[in-house]
Amino acid sequence: MLLRYLVSNFLQQQGQTVVRDFVSQQLAEHNSEETAPEDIPKPDVVVVFALGVESAGFKESLDSPTPVKMEKRTVTVGRLGDRVVGVVETGVGRKSAAAAVRDVIDIIGPKWIVSAGFAGGLVSDLKRGHVVMANCVGDLEGNEVKIPLNLTAEQIKATQGLASGKLLTVDRIIRTVEEKRELGDKHTAVAVDMETLAIAQACHEKETKLISVRIISDTVDQPLPKDLEKLMSQKTTSGMLGAAAATIFNRPGSIKDMWNLNAMANKASDKLAGFLGGVLPQLDLAVREDEQS
Repeated sequence: MLLRYLVSNFLQQQGQTVVRDFVSQQLAEHNSEETAPEDIPKPDVVVVFALGVESAGFKESLDSPTPVKMEKRTVTVGRLGDRVVGVVETGVGRKSAAAAVRDVIDIIGPKWIVSAGFAGGLVSDLKRGHVVMANCVGDLEGNEVKIPLNLTAEQIKATQGLASGKLLTVDRIIRTVEEKRELGDKHTAVAVDMETLAIAQACHEKETKLISVRIISDTVDQPLPKDLEKLMSQKTTSGMLGAAAATIFNRPGSIKDMWNLNAMANKASDKLAGFLGGVLPQLDLAVREDEQS
């Protein structure tokens, strides 16, 4: 989860820092006014990310991506081959993700929801850049939703950089190596995020098919900086910028850290986009017809 939570990865431009997904959001809102929803075909697949820094690579991979204001949600609609695909940024956390997914299903009625983005590794086998397709998603209280992937252990093993297993959804950043290992062992989980269980529960409630595709941004052996907790405690973009400025003032070396993390975030986003580009055309074969529960 490391990359995503550095205030959408600061970009240095003309001596200032700019939040990539904040700028993306502003442009999307501006452009969405120019396209009427009735002029755009409704997607049968909607890929949901928490933030623009995660979705950027995938949106760039679509043909003719167009931001469209559909009632109270902005959906970027484009084509991936013959398939019409929508992209939505839900915001961070379970509450925001669940509300966005329910709205998307009510407004668009897609056949598929894809929960995508970054995740933290909880087992040593997962390296940065590996992709996790969850076959189950749960939380600390024992709530679970199963995702009946139509993948054999042999197929997963034969695909370099691909893993499958339980994805754990939590409500805060898991910062220390010790806590990551403890959560992985206690909950038999391979990775951790902050949205997917809520997305899965919303899909189950709305009888919509779900698949989860997450790329590992920080490994189990990589502790997250204390600065991160202060940044993510802010509720507004201006608050995040202020906290980041204070971090840079108190620790000038953090500028280099943020710059490096931005490069890694862009790389992860692009790699995730490539994997999604291979999965989405085969969605109808990716999950068994078993009821998700």
